Amino acid sequence: MITFFKYFLGIFSILLFPLHVFSQTTILLNNTDELQDIGKQTYYLEDASLGLSIEQIINDNLDTIFVPNAQETINFSSTASAYWLKFKVTKSITDNFYLNVGSAYIDSISLYEFDEQGKLISTRHTGDDLPFNTREIEVGNYLFALDFEKDVTRTFYLRVKSDQPLFFLLRVGTLPNFVAYEHDLDFLQGIYFGFMLLIFLYNLFLYVSTRERIYLYYIAYVFSITWFMASVFGYFFEYFWPNTPFLNQLVVISSGLTMITATLFTQKFLNTQEADPNMHKGSIAFLILGFLICALVIFGFKIEGLKLSQGALLLMAVFFLILGIRFKLKGYRPAKYYLFAWGALIIGIFFAILESLNLTFVMTYLNAMQIGSALEVLLLSFALGDRINMYKKQKEDAQVEALLAARENERLIQEQNVILEKKVEERTAEVAIRNKELVNLNKEKDMLVNVVAHDLRTPLSHIRVLIQLIDVTSLHLTEDQKSYITEIDNSADRLSQMIGRILNIHALETNRVKLKNQVIDLVELVNYVVKCFRLTAEGKEIEISMISQPGNHFVEVDKNYTIQVLENLVSNAIKFSDRGSKVFLHVKSEEGKTYVTVEDQGPGISEEDQKKLFGRFQRLSAQPTEGEMSIGLGLSIVKKYIEAMNGEIHCESELGTGTKFIISFESKDQLKEVER
Repeated sequence: MITFFKYFLGIFSILLFPLHVFSQTTILLNNTDELQDIGKQTYYLEDASLGLSIEQIINDNLDTIFVPNAQETINFSSTASAYWLKFKVTKSITDNFYLNVGSAYIDSISLYEFDEQGKLISTRHTGDDLPFNTREIEVGNYLFALDFEKDVTRTFYLRVKSDQPLFFLLRVGTLPNFVAYEHDLDFLQGIYFGFMLLIFLYNLFLYVSTRERIYLYYIAYVFSITWFMASVFGYFFEYFWPNTPFLNQLVVISSGLTMITATLFTQKFLNTQEADPNMHKGSIAFLILGFLICALVIFGFKIEGLKLSQGALLLMAVFFLILGIRFKLKGYRPAKYYLFAWGALIIGIFFAILESLNLTFVMTYLNAMQIGSALEVLLLSFALGDRINMYKKQKEDAQVEALLAARENERLIQEQNVILEKKVEERTAEVAIRNKELVNLNKEKDMLVNVVAHDLRTPLSHIRVLIQLIDVTSLHLTEDQKSYITEIDNSADRLSQMIGRILNIHALETNRVKLKNQVIDLVELVNYVVKCFRLTAEGKEIEISMISQPGNHFVEVDKNYTIQVLENLVSNAIKFSDRGSKVFLHVKSEEGKTYVTVEDQGPGISEEDQKKLFGRFQRLSAQPTEGEMSIGLGLSIVKKYIEAMNGEIHCESELGTGTKFIISFESKDQLKEVER
């Protein structure tokens, strides 16, 4: 991001220097105390075709078109061209001197040495496109030995080519000078990279602990910056892939990753999607640019990707600075550190530009970009910490509010409990009164039933006896009078049966039924009932029959109650069957149970009526075919009797096809009387 301005402004700076800087044409090696910058004592030639060879330069007399270099820092910006540098060196002392090309990521370097007669003495080739061990001395920067005699002048041609910015210092000095320089450089660089590694590992630990994605974005951002800086000084190439120079061509991808991770971190940190949707949409452009830069580098357009990254990174830094100001003005507390962080990065870029123009002092061991990036990641770490503290404070405040709300709710609940307890006591007293009233009503009901049993049954019995004593044949009665007497007898009989059923229900509900169970043959019982109803069935022209499966069909039941159950079911089957139809009784035993099925060919029972079939006083939609009487108590009594004898009953019926009532009891093996 710094090179775009650095190199662009460097071109114009050439015009600002006076012409006397080109007057020195020979570099004199006479000082062993310090390193000597020789950038202004060189001449350069651009090779846009990349096809010039040292032979062409010498034989075609191209020396005359070399241009003097105007500043100590060799600065050719981002270019696809190769550049040739020419300079002369004379030794005035016998010490061993070295030439230093002060950049660790130049793709190819070729140094050609000529004697005073113009004869080529040596050729040396190295660079990032060749393995690391091609360097004369295996250090990050390039060192070439100037091992010629005292008072001898040599002419050197240096060819450099790089897809990264061609920006470096050209110096000469003794090996102890460079060792001392490299020692101090590695010490300060170790502090920088150690600090970046510490920030990386610390936030990686936070991510593993919290699983918050913002820490993942942040450590990816720190890694991309560290990767770029380590590549600038050649550390990755030297220590990680010295024999794989191809990977050096991918350094610019770190710029694209920096844009991607910085954008994701900013979006998450400032919550731009919800807090500022318009700025969030604008930040997406930097994600697209980041991926575009990576794609350009991967597909071989490294120069285009580099130039795009220079402008895009600077634009992104300014955009995020403005974004930080907006959020600071909105009162978002962590935006303060975020604003300072991006401010530090932009200041680092600004000083790097001034440094490239020789408008300020040149930083020897650290560049302004490193200082700016270190301050940035430090302040962003503070911003993350402040963000955590802010959320922690919000959580604590929410907990306090929740505690106060809980206490208020507890107070309200206690008040409500007091009110509810009072209402419960009142309702309990009311229920107790109502229960007492119900007990009294139940006693009155029992008394009424007893009255019915004693005071109504006895007169009804007398009426029936008196009617039977009347000698109808000896009286001169008309046919109508005879039918009246018969109807009186029938009505008294039906009323007596109705009273009997009411008393039976009452006995069942009050658990006063005394069962006398005994093991009986159910076939005999069913045969008896069929015989009892044969005349009634014939009177309605209905055929009644019994079918029994071969074998024993013993069950343990109360004989009298079982007869009443069967009589009720058979009576209903006859009542609800048309003349000319049939009624069947089936007896079978299987799987430990004995079944009796009473089946008719009547109108059937609807699904809605089947739901209320065994309720008391239930009148169904189907009616007896010839107006027979039904009060709706029979099936409820049947069900209670069967359940009292540990049996089961259910109904199967379809409209228009008839009805089946199926009774089941547990099968027994032998006849034995059992009393309860």
